[in-house]
Amino acid sequence: MTQPRASLFISTFDMPRHLTLVCAALEGQSTRDFEILFCDDGSSHETATVIREFTQRSPIPAQHIWHEHKGFRKCKILNQAVRKARGEVFIFLDGDCIPHRDYVLDHLNQQEPGRYLAGRRVELGRDLSLTLTPELIRGGFFDRPKLPLILSAIRGDTEYLNRSIRIPWQWLRRLLKMNQVVDMKGCNYSIPRSALESINGFDEAYEGYGREDTDVEIRLQNLGLKIKSMKGLALQFHIWHPRRGFTPSNDKRLELLKSSGRVRCAMGLDSTTMAGR
Repeated sequence: MTQPRASLFISTFDMPRHLTLVCAALEGQSTRDFEILFCDDGSSHETATVIREFTQRSPIPAQHIWHEHKGFRKCKILNQAVRKARGEVFIFLDGDCIPHRDYVLDHLNQQEPGRYLAGRRVELGRDLSLTLTPELIRGGFFDRPKLPLILSAIRGDTEYLNRSIRIPWQWLRRLLKMNQVVDMKGCNYSIPRSALESINGFDEAYEGYGREDTDVEIRLQNLGLKIKSMKGLALQFHIWHPRRGFTPSNDKRLELLKSSGRVRCAMGLDSTTMAGR
C-alpha cells in the first residue's frame, strides 16, 4: 500500500449519527492522499457499525482505534492512533464536525516549515442539524453556502455563516485579515508528524473534558513553531449537540504548563515506538 502523505485523526465517542454525517463528507474529499484513523474513546457497537460500513465502501484506507471507556481519555486514544499512523502530516478533526470537500487538500497545500495550521468552524444550529442527512452531504450541501444554511443564520440558529465561504486567494485573505488567528481549536488543526514526535504527543495526564488541545499548542510554541491561520480554508461545520463543561483540574494543569516552558510531556507518546518510521 502506498504511503499516504497525511493521516487524518477523527476523535469520537458515542455520537453515531454525527459520525455518519462526517463519513458522508469524507467520501467526497477532493484528494485521496491520506489515511483515516477513527480515534474512539470507548463507544458502543453503534459507532463500530458506522465505521465498519464506511471502511468497507471507502476508497480511503481507514482504521478503527478503540479502547474501553473509562471517562474522557481523548489524549490516550489519540496517542494509540498516532503509533499506527503512516502520514507525514497529521490533521485533526472531531467526529461531530463535517469537513468541506477540500478540508484535507487545504491542510496539505498550506503546510509550511515551522508552522502549525489552525482553522475554524461554522456552528450549525439545532434545527438545521436535525435536517441533515448523508444524502444531502454527498450531494454537496456544504460545498458552498446553500439557501437553508443562509436562512438558518438569518433566524439566529446557525452562527458564523462567514466561515462557510472558502477564500483561497492570498491577496483577499490579507485584505480581510483572514491571515490572522489567535489560537488553535482542537477540532481543526494540522501539524508535521515530526513536531508531534518532538513534544512526545498528547499528555495523557489530562482526563476529563477540555484544555488538552491547548496543552499541545503551548508545547508546540515552546518547541518554536508559529501559528498559521486557516480562516477561509479547511472549512468545517459543527453539528449541534448539548455542550459539556470543562474539567477544573485540567485548567490547573494547563496553568502549570504555561509557567514551565516545557516541550515534552511525561505521560505521552514514546516516539521510538512509532509505527511507519
